[in-house]
Amino acid sequence: MKLLIITQKYDNNDPVLGAFNIWWDKLAQHMSKVYILALEKRSETSLSNVKVISMGKEKDRGFFGKIFGFYWGLFKTIGRIDAIFIHMIPKYVILAAPLAFIFRKPIYFWYAGIAAQKQLKFAAKFCKKIFTSHEAGMRARADKRVVVGHGIDVNKFTPRLSEESGTITVISVGRITPSKGHAIILEAIADLICEGYNLRLEIIGGVIQRRHEPYLSRLKKMALEFGVRHRIEFIGPVPYNEMPQYFHQAEILVNAVPFGSLDKVILEAMASCIVPLTSNSAFLGVFPGEFSKELIFKEGSWEDLKMKLKNILDKKLYKNETLCQQMREIIIKNYNLDNLIIRFLKEMSE
Repeated sequence: MKLLIITQKYDNNDPVLGAFNIWWDKLAQHMSKVYILALEKRSETSLSNVKVISMGKEKDRGFFGKIFGFYWGLFKTIGRIDAIFIHMIPKYVILAAPLAFIFRKPIYFWYAGIAAQKQLKFAAKFCKKIFTSHEAGMRARADKRVVVGHGIDVNKFTPRLSEESGTITVISVGRITPSKGHAIILEAIADLICEGYNLRLEIIGGVIQRRHEPYLSRLKKMALEFGVRHRIEFIGPVPYNEMPQYFHQAEILVNAVPFGSLDKVILEAMASCIVPLTSNSAFLGVFPGEFSKELIFKEGSWEDLKMKLKNILDKKLYKNETLCQQMREIIIKNYNLDNLIIRFLKEMSE
């Protein structure tokens, strides 16, 4: 099979999208040829059967230049492929649909969000199948939706070595934006530190949009006002390939996003045997049953986050071998990257 993948960015070091380059490499192992049409190209591929084509964002092309780059790449490849796989962007489906129809190439779409905007609903009309990670995801066209889980590289994200340390490291991973709930995480951690818990917080992620720079400044000011600035580290964006070492140095991951699709950072933490605490109640059906309610806090509530985090600390759940084993087994069985690739191949061959 020959496949065209259309995606936002091809960059092995990107903190968010770098993870998906591994998906494309894995898919390429089962293909005779893979073309990747990326809005932005920052890395080269090492695989001989993969060719990466850029729409030109890294060259500072304007809107029309990027549209030209899109169609140039599509015209160049569409006669050589069997199918199109589009990652996350409904607009790319809409732009590709006319040529896909003329050349009779099926479009497969990965979409892990829960919002059902008009653009997404329109794009869904042109897809043969839409892959998503969870029942909560991709509500626009349930008739075309295929729930396939997620793709976590369990050979990259491995259990941390248990080390005795007086300080418990809590990490929060995600771009700096109010929707990620860093403020309530910081407030809960600060309160527990003031109560005598030996904690430190690492906030991993950068500001993507300039309008969120004041929010980062506000977070740093909050840490100073709470008197815990020396216990809070703003690490900034971390290349995807370096993330396992941060998991290995931590005991707990806190994720304060609202209900939605499955955030892969929580799944990566589970594979690494880091205790996850999240406000995304979609994980109630993912976490080990006997522990699930202890690992979910009320959305937007720093008080409930504090209570649940205190429970994890008092019970020393981060040392619980049963929890560790169960979490990793769940990832290996249901969210393993190799299994996801096999599922993609099966669905695209039908």
